[in-house]
Amino acid sequence: MPLPANNSTELLRQKKRKYVWYVVIKYYLCIVVAPLMAAPEQQKYSVKAQINIKSINYMKSKTMKLKYLMLSLMGAAALTTASAQEQTVPAERHSAYKTAFVKNSGHWFLTLQGGVGATIPGGIVNPPIQYNAVWDRIGQSYSLSLGKEHNPFFATRLQLAGGELFYYPMYLEASKGKLSTAYVGGHFDFMLDLVDCFAKYSPRRVFHLTPFVGLGYQYRFATPVADAQNVDDDHAATANLGLQIAFRLGKRVDLVLEGQGVYTNFTFAKDKPWIADPYDGLHVNATAGLNFRLGRVEWEEVTPMDPALINDLNNQINALKAENDRLRLRPEYCPECPEPAAPEVVTTNAMSDKAILFGFDSDVVSKDQYVVLQNVANFVQNNNSDVLVIGYADMTGNADYNMGLSERRANAVKDLLVNEFGVDESKISVEAQGATDMFDTKAWNRAVIIRTK
Repeated sequence: MPLPANNSTELLRQKKRKYVWYVVIKYYLCIVVAPLMAAPEQQKYSVKAQINIKSINYMKSKTMKLKYLMLSLMGAAALTTASAQEQTVPAERHSAYKTAFVKNSGHWFLTLQGGVGATIPGGIVNPPIQYNAVWDRIGQSYSLSLGKEHNPFFATRLQLAGGELFYYPMYLEASKGKLSTAYVGGHFDFMLDLVDCFAKYSPRRVFHLTPFVGLGYQYRFATPVADAQNVDDDHAATANLGLQIAFRLGKRVDLVLEGQGVYTNFTFAKDKPWIADPYDGLHVNATAGLNFRLGRVEWEEVTPMDPALINDLNNQINALKAENDRLRLRPEYCPECPEPAAPEVVTTNAMSDKAILFGFDSDVVSKDQYVVLQNVANFVQNNNSDVLVIGYADMTGNADYNMGLSERRANAVKDLLVNEFGVDESKISVEAQGATDMFDTKAWNRAVIIRTK
């Protein structure tokens, strides 16, 4: 288990608090308590002198009260400032693309959208005026998307889309009217959230602006038209480019508005390597819908090690090396020195505490922790010792849930020791401690501790 990263910082804070209290108590004793202890000496003076003394003391008392009030205010201000300095020093944060995040499972999303689509003007030469109207080319458009966020600002998705389009092929006369086609296709998109990329990460951000680009395939079902030639189904590779705007409605739901253009005339047919009228293959979609976040939602930033702690540990290591080098200069044999008595060797079957770390809200032991379990199994089997498995959780969530989570983690470790590493179940005791903050780094509290009884 690594050491906590802020021991030196906590020591400095404790020294600062002690010094402030020392100053407050010192001046309180000098200004308030000392004059009160000297009051009985006034009894040895005459009545007239005592009256003068009382007058003087009355003025002094007013002055002392004022001083005491000012001192109390100064002390309170000093304590408040010290506390504020301890609590308001923020950790330096950077834009999301400069921040490392913990890689874990989850962060899937499902998007349902509906809207309209239209072909770009083109087709027949000099079409009638009514065919130039945008609403003459509009059809219905629907999409279903399943994607995954790889970090807070980059995601990929597979989108299935379909609908109806109207266009005007060049081989039809104007009197033939427009041609209706239903289409269905899919494309794989790469998405970059510009807001989350260049701003500091926040799981409660309301607005997202996400351009995307992708490749896919589309199949179009043509409607036969009288006197038309080569009016048949068509399929081709597609390329798409678009922009998505999202508004956060809740922890797991977003409202999305999306516009994209799809070019569909990348045909692989040998008899028509390129369709004569490329504009018939370009159409745009405008859709709106809801995005649902599945599984894990928030991202956890990687906590860097404290440089001051690392330097302190390096200094301790260097000091030990220097001490070792100094001891090497001593003679190996001293004839004047008596032979030291052989130390009594006490053998105890004890094992240092072992820690198994878990991911956020997880009770699954990762493969990289198996080497620790193997060491525990070897110790128990070689020494016939009993071990205690203690489960913990961090302070996130309510106490009842964390108690159950810590128990599931402890039982998961016990099951692996018994089923995978052959430890006798009677040698293992399980204990659940629930939520804990024994370590300043939150991730270290999501653990199971294994120790000998």
